Amino acid sequence: MADKKAFVFDTNFIIQNKELDEALNKLKEKFTVYITQVSIDERIAQECRDVQKDFDEAELCKTKFIHFATIEFKKSFEEECEFYQTGMQAKYEEYFGDKVIPLKKDGEVLSTVIDRANKRIPPFSSAKDASDKGFKDCLLWISLLEYFKSNGESEVVFVTDDGGFKNNVAFLCEEFNKITEKTIVIKPNSYYNELLELEKSEPTVKISEVLPDFSKIREEIEEVIDALRWNVNEDYFGNENWYNTFVLQKEVDSSYMEIVFSGLKSTINDHIFECSIPAFRVLDLDGRLADDKGIPMKNVEATLRLYEDVLKKYPDYIEQFYNATAVIINRSYKAPINTFEDVDDDLPF
Repeated sequence: MADKKAFVFDTNFIIQNKELDEALNKLKEKFTVYITQVSIDERIAQECRDVQKDFDEAELCKTKFIHFATIEFKKSFEEECEFYQTGMQAKYEEYFGDKVIPLKKDGEVLSTVIDRANKRIPPFSSAKDASDKGFKDCLLWISLLEYFKSNGESEVVFVTDDGGFKNNVAFLCEEFNKITEKTIVIKPNSYYNELLELEKSEPTVKISEVLPDFSKIREEIEEVIDALRWNVNEDYFGNENWYNTFVLQKEVDSSYMEIVFSGLKSTINDHIFECSIPAFRVLDLDGRLADDKGIPMKNVEATLRLYEDVLKKYPDYIEQFYNATAVIINRSYKAPINTFEDVDDDLPF
């Protein structure tokens, strides 16, 4: 059994720590870090609910301004949710690898949840007037029991701010030990900050590092990513005509490109026998692309190979890669023509 303890966090930890990749890098130095499929599904559902609000708002605008404006949906709500579901699942699997704790979706699990709800067994509340709130907590807890019964480390740290867990620590820890023959401690999300403070108090020795030679990869990034923006055809006389494959109406950043790259392999698989892919399928997360003329498949595949090569050879510089690709993609940005008076950029849309 590994010397490291297992570290599992609840969905609310993800929400509180926006820079999740940085948190994971720090935790992995001392722990084997897990996430449950229940938490992944919950985060995807939260994002899809936000997408639904955007679509509802757009639908209201479509009706409200119909007498002088036309609003056309480029993607359906189902397509947008599918994009988030595929992309976010891929992103979590990339971060956690085989450390995603699965959940069996069968009748036995459902029967267990119903039985615990009826008997008010934690993480359901034991109060007589309590509702059945705690369904997702119960699913998460069952997945932990099932997984660590035959897998993983002998000591587990579970961080959560959910009352269903925090208010029933003694019972849950005893149940975990009884079923898995292992130990678990339940900590609040602030425990992560306590670990960081402890780390800061420890003396560190700085070691100078020699930077790799980035000259070749710089040129490759420039060539491959810029090829997403351009394509060429020939006219009747054989003259080459170069054109933009898309126009950006809003600039992208490193976080945006991270999501794009995490879903790139899935996008290629969905269009595997096509010679070109619509640019919005590759690069559009929120309707910011216009004038879509399609990107050659060979250019998209070259981009995926580049991304995987950087992940393998330069994992410590992946954030810089996202930044560099964002700069190149933003060359296709074209500011919209605004005939109205300037407004404060800080105002909500």
